[in-house]
Amino acid sequence: MSITQLWRAHRGLFIVFLVALSLTSFFLVRTVIFTLHWANPAHQEQTIEGWMPIRYIARSWNVPPEVLTEALDLETGERPRLTVAEIAAERGESVDEIAASLRAAILDHRADLDD
Repeated sequence: MSITQLWRAHRGLFIVFLVALSLTSFFLVRTVIFTLHWANPAHQEQTIEGWMPIRYIARSWNVPPEVLTEALDLETGERPRLTVAEIAAERGESVDEIAASLRAAILDHRADLDD
């Protein structure tokens, strides 16, 4: 059966198949890109900078995001894309002070895992 015959005989089913194929392809490409990005050693344990959101730091340092949100007294899930620079500006602190708090929380978390 050719594509034109499928289109004529089962148009609805063919459209559903194409949508499912498109979604599967999208998520496959997204997964591959995500895996390649975080498998690269250059993206692991990056120096904490002002542009980084909390979730990015958590992934880079391989700690649960809750560890970092608790260290900064943020609600879990509250404004998840908030950057270190935005947090520092809201608190009247420097980016280096916030980064130091995050590094201390990461080290404490890792020390707890080693115990």
